[in-house]
Amino acid sequence: MGSRGHTLGLTLLVVHLLLLTCSCHCSLVKVNKGLKVKRGQSAFLQEGDLQFHIPVQKDVCKVEVVLNEPITQRVGKLVPQVFDCHYLSDEVNYVHNGCPLLKEDTIKLRLYRFTETETYMEVFTLHVDIIAPECNIIKMGPKSLHVSEFYGLSDAIDGNMVSFHYEKKSNLECTIHLSHQESHLPAHGQLVTGNPERATKRGDEPESFIYLRQQLDNKARALCKSEDCLKGLKLVTFTKVPCEDFLLIGIKYQHIDPPSPDVDYIAIRLDLKDTRSGSIYQSEQAWVPVRIAGAMPNQPPKPSFMSMFILEVDQFILTPLSTATLDAEDEETPKQLLVFNITKHPEEGFITHLSDHTRPVSSFTWLDLNDMLIAYQPPNSSHSQRRNYEVEVEVHDFFFEKSPSITMHTSVRNADTNAPRVSWNMGLSLLEGQSRPITWDQFQIVDNDNLNVVRVITVDGLLHGQLTVRGGKGLMFTVNDLRAGLVFYHHDDSDSTKDFIIFRISDGHHQTRHKFPIKILPKDDSPPFLITNMLVEVLEGQTTLLRGSTLKASDMDSSDDYILFNITRLPQAGEVMKIPGPGLTGYPVSHFLQKDLSQSIVYYRHLGNEVFDDSFEVVLSDFHDPPNFSEPQVIVVHIEAVPDQPPKEVPGSTRCLVIKETQVAHITRQQLHFVDQESPDSELTYTVTTPPFYTGHYSSPDAGRLFLVDSVPKFTKDSSAPVLRLFTQHAVNFMKVAYMPPIMDIGPYPQYIQFILSVTNHLGKTITGICFNITLMPVDNQPPQVITSTMTVDEGGEHFLDPEQLQLSDVDSVLEALHVELRREPQHGVLHLDGHPFTPGQNFTLQDLINHKV
Repeated sequence: MGSRGHTLGLTLLVVHLLLLTCSCHCSLVKVNKGLKVKRGQSAFLQEGDLQFHIPVQKDVCKVEVVLNEPITQRVGKLVPQVFDCHYLSDEVNYVHNGCPLLKEDTIKLRLYRFTETETYMEVFTLHVDIIAPECNIIKMGPKSLHVSEFYGLSDAIDGNMVSFHYEKKSNLECTIHLSHQESHLPAHGQLVTGNPERATKRGDEPESFIYLRQQLDNKARALCKSEDCLKGLKLVTFTKVPCEDFLLIGIKYQHIDPPSPDVDYIAIRLDLKDTRSGSIYQSEQAWVPVRIAGAMPNQPPKPSFMSMFILEVDQFILTPLSTATLDAEDEETPKQLLVFNITKHPEEGFITHLSDHTRPVSSFTWLDLNDMLIAYQPPNSSHSQRRNYEVEVEVHDFFFEKSPSITMHTSVRNADTNAPRVSWNMGLSLLEGQSRPITWDQFQIVDNDNLNVVRVITVDGLLHGQLTVRGGKGLMFTVNDLRAGLVFYHHDDSDSTKDFIIFRISDGHHQTRHKFPIKILPKDDSPPFLITNMLVEVLEGQTTLLRGSTLKASDMDSSDDYILFNITRLPQAGEVMKIPGPGLTGYPVSHFLQKDLSQSIVYYRHLGNEVFDDSFEVVLSDFHDPPNFSEPQVIVVHIEAVPDQPPKEVPGSTRCLVIKETQVAHITRQQLHFVDQESPDSELTYTVTTPPFYTGHYSSPDAGRLFLVDSVPKFTKDSSAPVLRLFTQHAVNFMKVAYMPPIMDIGPYPQYIQFILSVTNHLGKTITGICFNITLMPVDNQPPQVITSTMTVDEGGEHFLDPEQLQLSDVDSVLEALHVELRREPQHGVLHLDGHPFTPGQNFTLQDLINHKV
């Protein structure tokens, strides 16, 4: 029994030692299948594509995308830059830029494993296979863009050169984005619209002269930097245009920069936006080729003859490279777009970027080289004689042609000095909020005299943490403290990604300053927070979409798509529900994701009761274990009432008006007054469905009109006043509506007039057939009209005066009321009335004339 126990103990010990050895020397990457992405599209890193030998429960593990390696991510980009090793299925996304020239890409990743006391780091690459899409939105052909000569102009881009194929939906908005700043395309041309002015024949000059002048005009237009000299062309300055307009507005490619390759490209991005949620439903990118006649195929870069290709380095001293040391040139690609790829690294030391000089790089741009941001870090070992190393690089141009190998010679000379120097500086990497010792492996100091008397003093930095030595303030420490691991950096747990310390290193006689960089990896310790919380509006009894533009949250440490909205207080007048798609049945939910909002499947449904203000409370959380919770947030819902009843007439409204024919009168709310409980008076609209008309035997086309008081200069009868057809109860309340009787006289009798109205509230509920009665009273303000004719009488005879000789009329009096008064007697005769002499002052009636009494 003891022997078996002893054997088991030895076995466990061996297994433990093997695991310990593996943890120190084996790769932490367990599975690395790479990615497959369709050209111009994007692909998520799935759980089985990339796995690590780090259990979820054991240590914190982060993956960082290395950004200062331009030879990687050449035709795409992996986001986010930092993600958890145990990422979610649609959290890490590679987006291809549509370039058709490469069939593969590489992403450089840096893996961090954080234990309580140490940080393990490993660099590896993720391979990306780019495959041709079988079904894509952007399709090329059947024609292609073509420029017939240098400085020439292509045909306009239309549906024969590029077309867009997607399902047309009312909620999808298609947009094309052009971004020369981001893509540097087109590389040798520009986009214009319009038609250039054509050279015309001058006098009897030969036809060949016209062609030469046209070429000169084309060149002048191409070199022009403003629209003043473009002569008929306009530069395309917009960056976003609807898809249909992109093919119709006549965009052309103008060649401006020979020498150039025989093919240039126009980079476009198509976005299908869901107008309901405001999120991008689908996105695709493409490079539209432009053929340039007469141009040569793209040529590779060449080394510059002005460079020495030799770098002199002092021992331990980080030494920047310059274009005097290493340079290249390319006829077609601007220097700032050239990329240097290191194919053979130095045997000792490494090439680094000064943005983080503790990490080696395998590539860099000409721009960084020119700005002296690329440097050689010599080895930390000391030698008595000069050492020589070789570095080999290839130079890649914008269209991925590469130069022959270029060799740079590096010579490290030994230094004869007694001053203390930093021989090795690898910086420090830790997780947000952690503490780490600064060890001899990370920071090494040499001194020829006496290393024990060297003192390291903190003089600057420590923006996001503090330094301690033996548990106390770390203002000063020795080399022995470093070797013993007694110097600690403590991060303050802020949301910072970088820190540094400036050390002054002195041996009592000489001193130097040195910067020690500190890299901080983010920790998922911040809760999500709302960045948009707008009022939700819904009609009574209806359902409304909770749009992504109305309710949106963000998380500084993790994917926004997986922010969870936990409903901690339910709405009182409705419910939050998910409707997975059109025609599908919805169901109430107690939580939903930000991704659900983006996909437009979260709704609020009002239950139809008479409650018009509602709210519900949510607490946001992320998918960290354990989750980070936000403070409670209130989402306010306003229910807009839907009127169940049409407007009602206020009791006591007379709907009648008595007015003299010579006056105009206001229609007031004593005569016309309707109300609606859910509509203000300004949204109760009257429509005159039947204009004023006579109800009796009297007939005339003019029965008066309704008019707006503000439309006439004076409140009197005015035939030019516009007829009013629509008005509101609000206008009636403020005496803005009036009735104007007919312009012509109505006669001696009262007339009865009606007009018919309908009244409608703001949601369309209408009452029709509302009669309004008007009694029009006559006014006797017109004089009688008299027409006479000659009367013939025999000498000595007599003659009855009848209505034909004396015609009497009055438009506003009855005939019985007309009287004729004698003012002056005839000179040669006598008037008799009913046989009696008729004297001045007496009068007779029209009836006396009819009855032959005069």
